[in-house]
Amino acid sequence: MIILQIYSRYTPPKTRILRFAKYLLILSITVLSKAAPASAQDTVGHANPIISAERDSVSFYDRLDHILKPGKTDGLNNDSSFDWMVGIWAIEAKGFAKIGFRGKKEFRWNEPAAEYWSDENHAIFVDFKDSITLTTSSGKHRAPLPSQVILQYDTYGKVWVLQPGYHDRYDWGSLISKGWEGNKIVFEGTISISGLKITERETWTKISDHEFHILYEENLLDNSWFVTEENIFTRVPFPNKRANS
Repeated sequence: MIILQIYSRYTPPKTRILRFAKYLLILSITVLSKAAPASAQDTVGHANPIISAERDSVSFYDRLDHILKPGKTDGLNNDSSFDWMVGIWAIEAKGFAKIGFRGKKEFRWNEPAAEYWSDENHAIFVDFKDSITLTTSSGKHRAPLPSQVILQYDTYGKVWVLQPGYHDRYDWGSLISKGWEGNKIVFEGTISISGLKITERETWTKISDHEFHILYEENLLDNSWFVTEENIFTRVPFPNKRANS
């Protein structure tokens, strides 16, 4: 932490003592915060996210010039802590409303099974089985819906980024997390769902390589957190392929 202050030509002794005491308190808080227990992400050399850096008088590219270093601009991610998600998952969902949604405060449903892939950068993609109509210079064509990245690591910001939007749900935004703590990882951010702005927190709990849970919470006007949804993901065994005849 760097503290900059412009002083007048004369500062009363009592004021100087109070300022010095305040700086000692700030330094104490900084030292204690650095002594916090290390998370799972620390084992792969993760640092505090640069997104917390304050803006200054220079432009984006001026600031970027201090971040990018020769020979270290490939942005490759070595954190493979989500690779276990690859596969097909059945999803049991349970929703909660404070007053009521269609007359109910609690309701259940099953989401369509989701298939996740990963790439060489350990980003997670969701694979769609649907097709869409695309308009090109030669006319309209049906095409498979491309897979969509939903989870990736920002190697410069040092955070995992979760993008909850899907092609037919009108959701957009992103949630970020500094990483795993034990078998849990918490994402937080502001998103839009069906036109409703929501400050959301998602707590992912890995039970095993074959089961994980996501708890969704919304930050309400009184700054309290309300559980809006809970999903249970269970791995679906991959169907055996028939031997070629």
